[in-house]
Amino acid sequence: MNMNMASPALSIRSNFSDMDDEELEQYLASCVPLSNLPTPPPAKEQPLPTPSTTMSSEFDVERHRRSPELEVYALHLVSLVPRNVAGQKSSVAAVEGFLERACLPVDMVAFAACVLDALSDGFASRWCNALLPMDTSKLDFYLGTDCWQQPSISPDLIVLAALALAHGFIDDRGRSNGHWAKIEGAGRFVPKEVGKTKMCILEDIDYGLFRISEDMVQRMSREMQQATYFTTPRHSISWDEGDKEGRRPRLSLSTGSGSAIWAYGAQTPEPSP
Repeated sequence: MNMNMASPALSIRSNFSDMDDEELEQYLASCVPLSNLPTPPPAKEQPLPTPSTTMSSEFDVERHRRSPELEVYALHLVSLVPRNVAGQKSSVAAVEGFLERACLPVDMVAFAACVLDALSDGFASRWCNALLPMDTSKLDFYLGTDCWQQPSISPDLIVLAALALAHGFIDDRGRSNGHWAKIEGAGRFVPKEVGKTKMCILEDIDYGLFRISEDMVQRMSREMQQATYFTTPRHSISWDEGDKEGRRPRLSLSTGSGSAIWAYGAQTPEPSP
């Protein structure tokens, strides 16, 4: 290759000084800017992916994730809610959702079942009055109206509060009322409703969570686990008042006089008079 051979561009650049004004104008007029060059054709657009019509709905996925045991546990918890609490029925599906989102061990669910089983018949009116606004409760008292006509009050809240009490009593890493209302309760309730319901439960059982012994929890846990071997359709459950006589007596947390309590391997002092 001849090193003395110059490229056309370099030769033109070297001859610029030899051109007069007219020749330089002619040269510049013959130059075509790059913007006038033909542009390449645009790239072919890829079609947007369309959602598959065979995808399962969110409800089906959620229902598939749940285990049959949770449905039986939810059925057991719902059956322990006092019958005179509300005119509407507790939702087994809603309580099943609470259990799925809470991820509690069986013993903790059994503890919550013991709490529900210890509620008295007078719990209903106290819980109703606690959740009603002050002016509404006075108006209902004078007019004789039924507070259960309000759609915001649901007996599912009692089960959620019992689960929250069981978790807070056994697990040191407690969850706030807001957490139970927003996460486990799926936003159906507000933190104030959860807190008031927990307080009503504690007052009704005379703050006797420590009186729920390990034997009570194990017995309740065996009842729940034995029920998983028998599939009971939801529509076969009777919610009539006539079932009340056929139910076993509710759990009594009364310890009597002069008796200490063993709970979870530790002896607790006697309850104060």
